[in-house]
Amino acid sequence: MVQPLMATSTDELLTQTQPHQEIKAPPRQVVVESRNLSKAFGDVRAVRSASFKVYEGEVFGFFGPNGAGKTTTMRMLCGLLEPSSGEALVAGYDIRTNPTRVRRSLAIIQEEEAYYEKMTVRGYLKFFSKLAAASTGRPKERYHLAVENAEIEELLGKKLKNLSHGQRQKVTIARALLSDVPIMFLDEPFQGIDIIHRKAMRAYLRKYVQAGGTVFFTSHNLIEAEHIVDRFAFIDKGQIIMAGTARELRDKYLLPTFSVRASDPERAQQVLSQSLDVSDCHVEGEEVIVTLVNREDVPKVAVVLGNAGLTMTEMKQMGTMEEVFLSFRRQKEGLI
Repeated sequence: MVQPLMATSTDELLTQTQPHQEIKAPPRQVVVESRNLSKAFGDVRAVRSASFKVYEGEVFGFFGPNGAGKTTTMRMLCGLLEPSSGEALVAGYDIRTNPTRVRRSLAIIQEEEAYYEKMTVRGYLKFFSKLAAASTGRPKERYHLAVENAEIEELLGKKLKNLSHGQRQKVTIARALLSDVPIMFLDEPFQGIDIIHRKAMRAYLRKYVQAGGTVFFTSHNLIEAEHIVDRFAFIDKGQIIMAGTARELRDKYLLPTFSVRASDPERAQQVLSQSLDVSDCHVEGEEVIVTLVNREDVPKVAVVLGNAGLTMTEMKQMGTMEEVFLSFRRQKEGLI
């Protein structure tokens, strides 16, 4: 049974109930910097003047609808696709003038080529572990670490062509883990992987960034991303439209909405509705869902409940990154 959280202030409650502890301030060292990066395929402008920074020791999430330019941007940053204009530095190397050094500085997870289909998983990973040894010098150690962290022991004797999509994705993740590099680029890494193994991989990636590594994570699945991403950037129709932590983006684009647990939910709903300027306030089960019109009223929630003789045990900010993205679009189109 989950025990209620006890706190003495609204700020403490908010800190306790965040599903993922965000980085409060980005580390100073920039490991990826894009400056007006653009790519055109004929008359189609896939990426338009994309500018952003990724810092050491963070999971940077790069999101947008299908066809928004996520994969094209990632391939340019990995030295796999030449930009039409603009520039970028990855691990200190220019992607235009030194793409080979860029590629040696990173691991990338993306769809595999059919060339490896006839290899067993064991042979495939040992082959890449020997290549990785050029930089790490520890092929056996990296091999066993990758197999353990990707949890693929039962797949080692199978051929790649006989694996399911989810199994292939796990093997691809293991291959990326073979390299002792400062940056990982992950293109839809959890697609097709079951929830148990997604949780294990999130734990490994968190250890990786805590040790100073950096993860550049592209996806269109914002629900999965919110479990691991420190800072978000959104691309739409080839343009970067917003960037920041989850809290920063919620604060900027959504009205402040919270789920509140109090000793008497029905009474708490009445008190909050009468005492504060709210756009919505209703009871859901044992929680009060309240949307404030003014962000300045957030600290007043605990005060007005306390003055009414009610005990507040939890206050959790709501609002998903999908709601942030849709709110931005509505604002841009003049719908709100």
